[in-house]
Parts: sequence; structure tokens; C-alpha cells
Amino acid sequence: MRLFLIRSLTRFAILGSVLAAASFFVAIAADKKAEKKDSKSTEIKFEAVKLGRPVNFERDIYPALEQNCIACHNVAINESKLVLEEVKDIVKGGKRGTSVVAKQPDKSLLYLVAARKKKPHMPPLPNNQDAKAFTPRELGLLRQWILEGAVGSKGGNKQMLQFSPLPDSAKAVYSVALSPWNRFAAAGRANQVEIYDTTLGEKVSKLVDPQLDKIKFQDKAMYPGGAAHRDFVHSMAFSPSGNMLATGGYRVVKLWKRDAVRQIAKMAGPAAVTSTAITADGKIAAVASADNVVRLVNLADGKVIRELKGHTAAVSGLAFYPHPSETSRLAAVTTAADAALVDATTKQATAEQAVKDFDPKALKLEGEKIAAEKKKRTDAVAAAVKAVATAKTALVAAKKAEAEFAKSAGASSQLVSGSQDKSVRVWKVSDGSVVRQLVTPAPVNDVIFTKDGARLVSAHADNLLRVWMTVAPKPAEKKAADKKKDKKKDEKAGPKPVLEIKGHSKPVTGVALILPAGTQIATASGDNTVRVFDVTKGNQVRSINVGSPVTGVAVRPDGTAIAAASGNFARLYDMAGKQLAELKGDLGLVRALSETTEDQNVAKQLVGIADGKQKAADKTAKDRVAAAKKAKDAKTAADKKVAEQKPKFAAAKTKSDTATKAFDSAAKALVVAKKAIVDATKKAADLKKVADDAKKAADVATKKSADAAKTSEAAKKAAAEAAKKLTAAQEAAKKAADDAAKKKAADAVKAATDAKAKADKAATDSAKVAADAKKASDVATKKSTDAAAASKGAAEAKTKADAAGKAAQTKNDATKKAKDAADKETAKQKGELKKTTDAQASADRTQKLADKASSDAQVSLKAANADKAAKDALQKTADAAVAKDTAAAKAGEKPITVVAFSPDGKFLLTGGADQKIHVWYAATGQAVDTVSGHAGAVTALSVSPSGVVLSGGADKLAAAWDISPNWSPAGQLGPQADKPLDLAASPFVSRVLSIDFSRDGKMLVTGGGDPSRSGELMIWDVVKRTMIREIKDAHSDTIFGAEFSRDGKKLLSGAADKFVKIFDVGSGKHIRSFEGHTHHVLDVSWKADNASIASAGADNVIKVWNVDTGEQRRTIGGYSKQVTSLRFVGIGENVISCGGDKSVRYHKTGNGQNYRSFSGGTDFMYAAASSRDESFVVAGGEDGTVRLWNGKNGKLVKAFSR
Repeated sequence: MRLFLIRSLTRFAILGSVLAAASFFVAIAADKKAEKKDSKSTEIKFEAVKLGRPVNFERDIYPALEQNCIACHNVAINESKLVLEEVKDIVKGGKRGTSVVAKQPDKSLLYLVAARKKKPHMPPLPNNQDAKAFTPRELGLLRQWILEGAVGSKGGNKQMLQFSPLPDSAKAVYSVALSPWNRFAAAGRANQVEIYDTTLGEKVSKLVDPQLDKIKFQDKAMYPGGAAHRDFVHSMAFSPSGNMLATGGYRVVKLWKRDAVRQIAKMAGPAAVTSTAITADGKIAAVASADNVVRLVNLADGKVIRELKGHTAAVSGLAFYPHPSETSRLAAVTTAADAALVDATTKQATAEQAVKDFDPKALKLEGEKIAAEKKKRTDAVAAAVKAVATAKTALVAAKKAEAEFAKSAGASSQLVSGSQDKSVRVWKVSDGSVVRQLVTPAPVNDVIFTKDGARLVSAHADNLLRVWMTVAPKPAEKKAADKKKDKKKDEKAGPKPVLEIKGHSKPVTGVALILPAGTQIATASGDNTVRVFDVTKGNQVRSINVGSPVTGVAVRPDGTAIAAASGNFARLYDMAGKQLAELKGDLGLVRALSETTEDQNVAKQLVGIADGKQKAADKTAKDRVAAAKKAKDAKTAADKKVAEQKPKFAAAKTKSDTATKAFDSAAKALVVAKKAIVDATKKAADLKKVADDAKKAADVATKKSADAAKTSEAAKKAAAEAAKKLTAAQEAAKKAADDAAKKKAADAVKAATDAKAKADKAATDSAKVAADAKKASDVATKKSTDAAAASKGAAEAKTKADAAGKAAQTKNDATKKAKDAADKETAKQKGELKKTTDAQASADRTQKLADKASSDAQVSLKAANADKAAKDALQKTADAAVAKDTAAAKAGEKPITVVAFSPDGKFLLTGGADQKIHVWYAATGQAVDTVSGHAGAVTALSVSPSGVVLSGGADKLAAAWDISPNWSPAGQLGPQADKPLDLAASPFVSRVLSIDFSRDGKMLVTGGGDPSRSGELMIWDVVKRTMIREIKDAHSDTIFGAEFSRDGKKLLSGAADKFVKIFDVGSGKHIRSFEGHTHHVLDVSWKADNASIASAGADNVIKVWNVDTGEQRRTIGGYSKQVTSLRFVGIGENVISCGGDKSVRYHKTGNGQNYRSFSGGTDFMYAAASSRDESFVVAGGEDGTVRLWNGKNGKLVKAFSR
């Protein structure tokens, strides 16, 4: 499984979630694969242990867990949800349940999988982290610890501050940095920090903390090769000067300084130094002074060994034989042979491992293919062994040649000197004797030996170069007289040059041998040219027009370039005469000008921003004044309308009130009328009913009376008839003759009597009834008549009531209509009044808001004006600084008179009137460094084979310098000064994931925190190594990015809580938060103008924000995985970033354009940096390779692997 893919121990997975998704499936697949490969692993038998004490978890158990288990089972990467860093977590277990059952190892899963009794066996074999199966003793200790109860060590483990060596496979690069002027790139690979020279493309330093050398692990040095940190290096930053590097690890920040250029030795002479030279072994220097004396000096301490006297005028040229470049050449051969041996040895180890790892089944090989593959691997081992033997032989030979040369160089070393006294002398270095003296016709300005030392070349003021034999040739035998004659002639004329080289039209001021062939020379002259001559034939090979008198010349040791000093500059040419570079000025002054020019450009940006804000504020202020006036006018108009509307409403209200009263009166009258109608209607109805009833009763009574009268009349008639019949009966009775007749008659009379009596009675009764009926009829008729009259009166009353009601209704309707109209008008006027009063209130509010807005706008305008004035002043200051620095830089372009290459050809040194030594890259002409120390013009320069620079000056001083200082520890932040290795008391709770220096280099900010618990943001005093301020509760989760604003007043941070925040540096006060990322914020950066910031997220995007408003300006996509690193480049809008999708990119934040990408990454990329001018880009990632690209074209310059 990929144990260190995420910053397990780094900033991108310390949370266990930032990049966990990127490696989860890979890890699972790898686990299963490892389990499959390990399926036949045999059970481990534990070794019984007798310690004479209880097993101590920290001392006895944790080291084995850390070495073999914790890489996959920690708070960051807790595979199977199992954490093995602390006892409580071990007991708790993971998704398979508890891992330890106290006192029962055979029931404890941790013990069973470690003993390989139960699958999955842990650690899985093989793996890519050098995790190994438990040894019997380690297993015995684990078993015994569980038997004893599986308890933690007394006092706890203090967050497990014990360390063990990182596995060799831990190679990921989690942090990179570029020095401000691009010279150095630094990278944190595992717990190592290496520094590379970007132009040379080579490693120049490995940072080692000597405190770590004392630490032992299993009775051996824990870090035998040296280390910068004990844990992974998660963050780093160069100081603005470039001379300090801060690196962040587990609970500590270490500070490293680039040592100052060291003066090794010095010799204060009696007169100005005119020339210098150094022996091939680098031990002795020759220093010529204006007192005409050459002094041999011990280069180690500056003490004079002897003085070489004899010249009568200034010595203007010195040269040793053998040439110092031969030492460098042989050293280079030895170095190359050593590197070849290392490479061959590595290949042999790889080949041998391939034989050991040969597994036909894993490779799915069968039959003859197995033998073929086995033979192929065996042959590879044999070839590798042979290559190692060859490399060893070559290395031995190279070392021998180097040693023999060094031995002979000191014994046979010679010095040649040329003088203005028109003489050349060859001195024996060992005793100071003159080997040969040559008299010349013109002053000598420079001298050199040829490669074989048999000849020397002198440059003269008479425009010629002369070639001399260093040893006088043996003459043929002559007669004594002839010998005497020749002797007198020689004494008079002196030795003659074997060759005179013509070509220059003015004095030849310098000469240099062109190696490695050594058959040609390069010369300098006052005729404005550098010329190349064949030293054996004297013919001119090439002429280079420099443009002004040339005072010095040097040739790169590999013979690929010529340097010429002329006027206020030096120039580099290739051997064909093409100019490669022009070198001039003072590096410090040029850089100061570059800085102030950047400040000027930033000031212009700030003025532009301030101008925009000022114009916007001015427009806003004017708009708001106008708005305030408009609001005031609107308020006045609203007041007028209210004043006009109030009487209208009052009149309408009065009219409404009158109408309401009339309506109320009419309504009341209507109610009364309606009641009267109701009453009259009821009464009329009642009386009509009474009349109707009375009439009906009268009719009935009248009918009864009539009926009774009829009955009475009939009864009367019946009574009369009965009387008649009685009379008739009586008459008949009277007439009855007989008794029968009489009786019948009597009976008839009786019957008639009775009938008459009955009829009379009936007549009397019916008469009475008729009389009563008539009486009742009369009464009823009267009642009916009275009732009819009453009914008629009631009907008439109802008619009147109806009329009155109708009149009342009409009046009511009229008054209601009048009231409704009045009410409507009142409502209308009330509505109009409300409108006007609402408008008045609104106008009042608007006026107040407008007045406040106008007032605020005036305040903002005042602030904007003040800011604009401040920015204008800043611009003026910047302009003045640029003008001053431009003048200073121009003034710093002083005459360069001497040039010299370093023996390895990597650097060119110049010296002249500015009293300084300037160091330049020989390949590009880019300024590298400046060495100060002389109080007069630098008049001579030489470089030893080891790179020691010897300078001579008009101040009579000759000094030896180490111009390649190393990096060394300068201090640390976190642990107590008297206990540098005790991290328990460190204020850092965990790993330091982000570092940045303030622009003045005085402050350092660190970001980190406890995953899922806190975001830690601290500001430190770099000089005092003390904390200035901790910004408490800056974030709720780990901080991955922190950076000072350019002016150092604000602090930007981004964290796992998905927030980007800005804080005030002086107070720690929170200023603003930026919310928008949907995953952890992994890095942040300020734009130089402080108006924009950018953030990189685990949500695969870059976001650009407006600092003033907090709004997003832009979201830049394109990454398919987390964006892990981000920085604005220089002072512009471009950013450099990298991500988990292996890419490194430049983007324009203005439009989001990915205008250049840098390819080559083979795995997750964690960190990237760019030079301010985009000339270099450096990045590192999971594959452990630090890549350096040309930022202008995207081409890979160099890849540095472990």
C-alpha cells in the first residue's frame, strides 16, 4: 500500500481525509495483493522474554509498531479504522473489533496477525515501505505485554514523541522553495533537506542538524548519513535575503543560514598588489606588489614564505607551472570515476535483488521462459559485477594520477614573473632561485606558461607577444674561441624569443592559455580587441571586437568561453567570437534597483487601485450629494403635498360627518317609519281580520236570524195551521155523531190541541229564537260595521305609514347616498393624505439615509483621497527610490580590470575600481555574489584548484576567500533552547505545515494544528527566536497555508475547515473570512497589490478573491485532483500551482488561462515554486524527484532524485 502517499505525516493527509480518497482504493487493492502474495507466509514462533521488569509500551512495543505498522495505522491513514499510535486506540481496535484482549494474546487480533496465525498477515509481505514481519523477540515482547494487561507506560506517551528511522522507501518531496533571486532551490525529501543551484543544475548542499548525530537506534546511529529533521519536512521558505531557510517538521521549525563569504587569510603588504597567482596544489600564492617584490605566501594563513626580489619596476604578470587547471581536471576525473562506481554498485545491487525476487509464478512464467528469465537476471548480475570491477579500477587509477600530480606539482613548481622593467624571470618555488631571466625590449604586462611548461608567453606594451623557452637549449660543441665569442654576444643581446606574435595595434594587456589543448592563447589589448593566436605558429585564429580597451582576459578551463574586461563591463564570448553576455554593475545595487523597481510597479498598481477607488468614491459622493438634494427636494414636495392634502381631507371629513349625521337621523326616522309601517300593517291586518271575522259573524248571525225568522214564520204558520186544524177538529168533534166519530174527533181534537200547543210553543220558541237571532244579528252587524270602520281606518293609517316610510326611505337613501359620497370623498382624501404622509415618511427616511449615505460617502471620499494621497506619496517615494537606485546602479558600473574563471569553469570572477569581487555564472553571465573586503580597487584575481579566490588590491591587501559558503543550523523554534531534541514542551501541537517570512525578514508565520481539533497560527520573531503572537482559534481545523501580505500588516491563512481568512498582524484581530471552497483549503497567496488573494483547494479548484468585498473574482478549474500548492508569481497576476493529477501549471488569475504547464511528474505533486521572473519553476511530489524547469518555455532543465 502507499504508506506515505498523503502527507501521512505531511500537510495533505494529516487529517486523514485531504488526499485519502486519492489513495484509498490503491491502498485497498495493494493490501489485497499483498495478502495474496503473503498467503503462504509461515507462522512466527514467539521468543520467550525475561526482562526482569514489566514490558514498557514506549520502550519495548512502540518501536516495532512504528517500524512495521503505524505507517498504515495512524490518525492520518487509519486503514481498517485501526490506529496503533496510542494504547487506548490499540485496545479500542478497528472495524474488525478490539485488537487486544488484556492478558489473552491468543484471543488478541493484533498478536494473531503479527504472528501470522490469522489473516490478513500484518505487515503484508512484500511491501514498499521496508516494513518487515515481527521478529520472534518482538513477537515475544508483544505477547508478554498483552499477558501483563496491555497497559500504557506510566505517564503516557506524550503524543508519541519517540522516533525511529524513516524507511528507505520514504522518498516523497513534500516541500520546495526558491531563493528570492533564483540561485537556490531547496527541497524537503522525507527528513532530508537539499539545496540545489538552479543555474548549474546541481546539488550544492545537504542540510544536517548535528544534534541528530547523537541519537542512537538499536545501538547504532539513527541517522548515519545525517538528517535535517527527525520526521518529514512539510514546509519551507527562504528569507527575503535568501541567506536563511526555515524548514518545518514535527513540532519544530529549524532555521538554517548560508554562511557569509569567509576570508581564509590575508596579507597586508607594503604597496598596492599588482598581480597574483596560485600553485597547482593550491597551497602557495604569489603576490606581486608595486614595490617590485614578489612574495610567496602560505594560502592557508597568509604568512609570507619568502620574498622574490630582483625586478626594478612593478611586476605586472605572474603564472605558476603546472597550471592549476590540471589539478581541477584530475579532480573532475576522480569525481566522475567515483560517481561511475556508485552507479555501477547501485546497478549491481538492483540486479542481485532482481535475482532474489525472482518469482516465476508472480511473473506467470512457465517452461523455458523460466530458465531464460533466470539466465537473463544472472547475466545481468555478472555484467554488473564486471562493471563494478572496471569502475573500481578506473577510480584507483584516477586517484593515483591525482596523487602523483599533487606530489610532483609541489616539487617541480615554477613561477614566472613579468615586469614593467622589461624583464621576465622564472623562479623555482621551492627555494626562490631564479631559473631563467629574459630581457625584453618593452615592458611586460602579463605572462603565462604553456601547458607543458616548456615555453612561456609574455604580453608587451609594444603590441607584441613573445614566446620563450623556459630552459635554454643546449648548444652544439664549438671551439673555445667561438664559445668565448658567443658568450660575449649572449651577454650583450640576451636570450631571444622563439616566436614573436604580431596582430595587436596597441599594448597587449593580458594573455590566457586556452585549455585543454593548450596550443592557443587568448590576448587582451588596448586596441579594443581580444585575439586568439596559435602559440606554436604565431598566426591569428580569431579577433573579437570588444568595443573599448581590454584590460584583462580569461579563458574558461574547458576552452569553451572567453571573458574580457573592458571599461565598465566584462563580456563573455564563445570561442567563435559570439557574445554570450555582458557583465556589469554591482549585484547589490542591481538587486536593490530591482526591488525598488518592483516597489515602484506595485506602487503604480496601488495608485491605480487607489485612483479607481478615489474616482469611484468621488462619483459616489457626488451621486449621493445629488441623491441627498433630490431626497430633500422630495421631502419638501412631500411636506407641501401633505400640507395641501390635510385641508381637503378635513373638509371632506366635515362633509362626511354632516352627511353621516343626516344619514343617521334619516336612518333613525326610517327605522321609526318602518316600525310604524310594521305596526300599521299589523294593526290593519289585525283589524281587517277582526272586521272580516265580525262580518263573517254578522253574516252568520244575519243568516241565523233569517233562518230563525223563517223558522218562526213557519212555526207561526204551523201554529195557525194547528189552530185551524184544532178548530176544524173541534168543529168536526162537534159534528161527530157517534162516539167513534166523536172519539176519533176527540182524539183528533186532542191531537190537534196537542199539535197546536206544540206548534204554539214551537212558534213561541222560534219567535224567541228569531228575536234572539235578530238581536245577535244586529249586534254582529254593528260589530262588523264598527270593525269594518276600524279596519278601514287602520288601512288608511297603513297607507299613511307606507307613505311616510317611503318618504323616510327616500330620505334615508338620499342621505345614505350623500353620506356614501361624502365617505368616499373622505376615504379618497384620507387615502391621498396617507399617500402624501407615507410619501413624506418615505421621503424623510430617504432623506435621512441619503444624508447619511452622503455623509458616509464624504467620509469614504476623504479616506479615498487620503489613501490616494498616501499611494501618490508612496509612488513618489518609490519613484525617488528608483531614481536614486538607478543612479546608484549606474554609478556602480565602474571599471572592471581583472577577470578569472573558477577551475571548474562554473563561475567567472571580476574585479575593478569598485573595490569588490563579483561572482558570475560562467554559462549565463548572471550575477551570483559580491565579496567586499578591499579598501581600494581590486587589481588582481586568481583561483586555486579547490576554488579559493585570491584577490589583490590597491589597498596593499592580498586576501584569500572561500566564496562557496555552506549552510549551517542557525536555531530553531518550538523546543526549549537548552533541550533542542525534547519536543514535548514545544508550542506546536503537531506538524508545521506552512511557513512564510515577512518581507523584511523579521517575522515568520507558521501554520499547522491538531487535525479536526484546531488550526494553529503563530507569528515569530526571527532574530529573538521567540513567539510574538499566537492567533487563537484562527481556524477550527488544520491550517495548510499561511502568508504575510507584501506590506507585512496582514496575514492570510487557509485551512481544512474550508475557510480562507485574513488577520491583522499587529493585533491578531480577524478581519475577513472567505467562504466558497467545498473541501479543505490547501494553500493561499497574496497578490502584491493586496487587492486580490488566491486559494487552492482539495475541491480541485483555484479561487481568486476580492479582498475588499470578500467576493469571488474567479474560480479556475482544470485539475482532476487536489490543488496542493499555490503562489502568486512576482508582483503580477500569474500564479504557479501543482496538484494531485501530477501537473504543475501557470495560470493567469485575470482570466483563468492555463498558459503554460510543466510535464514530467509521475505521481502526486505536493509543492511548487516559481522565480519572480518566471525563469525557473521547481516542484516535488510523491515520486521523490525534484524537477527544475525553464519557466519561460516549460522545458525540463534538471531532475534531482535521491
